[in-house]
Amino acid sequence: MENLRWIAAAALSAYACSLAVHHTTPIDLALPFLAIAVTLLAWLSYSEVLLGVPVLVVAEIAVPDERLRLLVFGAVGATGVAIAVNVGRGFSPPPPGEGGLKPRPTLDGAPIVALIALLLLRWIPLGHVRYGRELLLLAIAAAIVFVLGRTPFAVTVAVVVSLVTTAVPLRTLAFPLAVLLIAAAARTFGMPALRLVWPSTVVLAFVMLFFPWSGIVARAFPYFLQRAAPEKPRTLVRQALAPRQGETYWVPEGATHLIVSGANVAHLRRGAILGRMEPGAVDIRIGDVADWGYARREAWHKAHNPLPRDAAGEVRDYGYEAWIDGAGRIPLPRGARLIRVTADGALPPHVSLQVEGFE
Repeated sequence: MENLRWIAAAALSAYACSLAVHHTTPIDLALPFLAIAVTLLAWLSYSEVLLGVPVLVVAEIAVPDERLRLLVFGAVGATGVAIAVNVGRGFSPPPPGEGGLKPRPTLDGAPIVALIALLLLRWIPLGHVRYGRELLLLAIAAAIVFVLGRTPFAVTVAVVVSLVTTAVPLRTLAFPLAVLLIAAAARTFGMPALRLVWPSTVVLAFVMLFFPWSGIVARAFPYFLQRAAPEKPRTLVRQALAPRQGETYWVPEGATHLIVSGANVAHLRRGAILGRMEPGAVDIRIGDVADWGYARREAWHKAHNPLPRDAAGEVRDYGYEAWIDGAGRIPLPRGARLIRVTADGALPPHVSLQVEGFE
């Protein structure tokens, strides 16, 4: 009877959220999916977690700013996962003296929490899901949780390892399989079941907070550690410079930075020179900028670029398909009214230095 009540609660929550949807992003359209996830997390932990459902409805209706609204959705998901990891039933019991809930014999809550987290992190937008690969990855994640002892630490390892696995191409699944084998070997040789409740909770909550842009969390994580800066007006140039090609630009009034990216440079590593800015003989390197599309899911497995130190790229798409382009800010020489940008002569013929604009 209790389970029937929870099923009804999940159905009603999903229905209420479906009626509230009136924005068009993939995250908004997946609101009923998120409501079911919140209900499952409440079933695993505290019924009070269901308060997240009306929060979702209110945010959808009353918060027009897209980023703020999606952050509220992320906060609801992060809160539910954090509570379930701390007090969820079905986790391995803590050692004597640590307290905590006893596991319910009929429910393996730890792998369920991991699967809920991964469904939110990887299965939005639903239209882009590669179901065969994703189901295999979920099975590997569940196996990691069981092997590591159904603890909060086990859930965190499974979620993080699966999140950073692009599954495109298929051979990238070797990474979570390797983690599973290493974990199995470690447990075989006597490694205890680590709990690390609070560190695990913090990591999972942070990841879930940004699930509306989980692709960027997976492939350009340092972006979320940068200090938020107000948006500045940008003067667009959008010119690609071939090797040895140089162009002179007037600096717009009030501009302090040149916005630059690379094309076909994803294979280059940090420190590689792409070009130079005059006056001042300022080298433009990988690390200052990156390949424009290096953080796309399809490109990530062969990219060696880091996120630019002062990232100026635009956030594109949503969920696991989200990515940020590789533009970076280069400080302009003080007082310069004209600058000249030249692509390095040692670059291969198919590579270009892209001057995006001024900011």
